[in-house]
Parts: sequence; C-alpha cells; structure tokens
Amino acid sequence: MFKYFINYQILATFIFGLDMSKSSTILLDNGFIDYQNRIILAKGTSLIVERRTNSGGLEVIEKNLKISKGEAKAIARENLFDIVKLVNFDGRMVGELMLDDHFTKNRVKSLVESAFQQGEIEYLKKKEVAISLAVKMSGLAEILIDAGGHLNENISQSTFLMTKNSVPKSERVSGIIIDARNIYHVPAMVPKVFSEADKLVYGPRHYTRSRSVNRGPIGYAHSPEDGNVLRRVGNNPIFVEAITSDDTVNLTVSNFDADKIRDVEKKFGLLTNCKVLVLLK
Repeated sequence: MFKYFINYQILATFIFGLDMSKSSTILLDNGFIDYQNRIILAKGTSLIVERRTNSGGLEVIEKNLKISKGEAKAIARENLFDIVKLVNFDGRMVGELMLDDHFTKNRVKSLVESAFQQGEIEYLKKKEVAISLAVKMSGLAEILIDAGGHLNENISQSTFLMTKNSVPKSERVSGIIIDARNIYHVPAMVPKVFSEADKLVYGPRHYTRSRSVNRGPIGYAHSPEDGNVLRRVGNNPIFVEAITSDDTVNLTVSNFDADKIRDVEKKFGLLTNCKVLVLLK
C-alpha cells in the first residue's frame, strides 16, 4: 500500500494540486475521493504480459501492452466502483443508497463505465502498467439528487438584482464562509446547515437541483487564501463560525450567525446561488 500511497501523492499533487493530508480528500488503498475539486479517482495495475517465441534458434520475448492496458483499465473500473460506494452523500454512503435500488445501482455502474482516463499511463517497476480513471461528482449528483424539495428552477432573481444595484459595490456581500477548522467535520456532497435552535439555515429548498448537481451546494477549502475560495464566494464574503457538526455531516451555527446568513440571503441571494464555502482543518 505504501507504494501506491506515494504514487497517489505524486498524481494528486501534479494533476490536481492536492495536499493529501487535508480532510477534504479521502485517501484509499486504490484511489481517493476529493470533495474540494469534486472528483473521484481510482487506479488499476496489471503485469505486462510477456510471450516467448523461438526465432532462428533465438528466444524472443514479446510484451503485449494492449492486453495489459486493458486489464489495468478493467481493474481501475472495479476499484472506482468500490470507491464511489464510499462517497458521503448526506451522511449516507452512496453504497447504502444503491442497496435497495437496482435502478440507481445500474446508473452508477454506467457512470463508472464512462469514466475518463486521468493522467498518462504509468509504467512501474516489476513490469507493471497502471491506469487511473476518474468520474466527476456532478455525474454522481445527477443520478442521486432528485427534484423534490429543491427551489423552483423558474425562480426570479429580480429582487436580488434590485437590492444589489441599490448597494455600493464595495459593500455588497459576495458569499458566505463557514469556518469549521476548530471542529471535526466530515465533508459530504449535500450537507445542511442548522441554527442552535435546530432550524434549517441552508438546505435543498434554498437552491435549485441544477445548481446542486453542477456546482454543489457547498464548496470546501482549508484556508481563505486557497484558489477556489475567490471563485466560490467572491472577494467580499462574510465569515461565520461552525459550533458543532453532527454525525450526519450537517453543520450548526449560532442563532446570531443564522440570522446574519438569512439577512444577506434576502439582500443578495447567496444561498440561492450556492455561494457557500466551508473551511476545513
């Protein structure tokens, strides 16, 4: 396993710029789940097939790379399917959602079958070839997220636009950052945020299904200086602190901060546009 850990460190660093010690990336034996960049990756390896023939009294060794690459890719797909089962959807693993739903299971299998090759084919020591395959979480979300309980796709943005135009650009709030670096929090595809009074502050009814699928309701980072923070929440976000995280990956903020979030939502429609990011350890 140590050899593969090093390979994944190199792959993740050079392709994704990941720090595998960060809690938004779950490192597994044959791949990883990256909630920050919303990608799931698995690697497959196979011995390079050798065929010995005799030509003119000389033994010739031929290496059939095509067969080996095909085997490595098939193993990568098997590993990817197993890793997808471990993705945290909303406190429930994807594997749990597939247990009693053959339709969902078949769609997830089809998603894995269409996985794209990530990076170059590797030729390892001990005559092995390795191939990495990946799928995006948006593809998984398209399968798992139903339309029920989400904001209507036809909601008008006119109220928010009028409010924005009445506020000077320098005073406009561009996003919401929830700082969870002081607590233990497990990332997920569709977490929720509650107040101390156990009232929903942020959940599916605040955003459309299409935004949940394509953007993800919550982004993850480990520092306000991370590159994806500006893209997600702009250059003038408000900061609130997470005070607890329950066993189902949902976050709790203070009642005061909950009111602050509701206030900026009324003015700028930040929840509606999924402009929410959580800072992790």
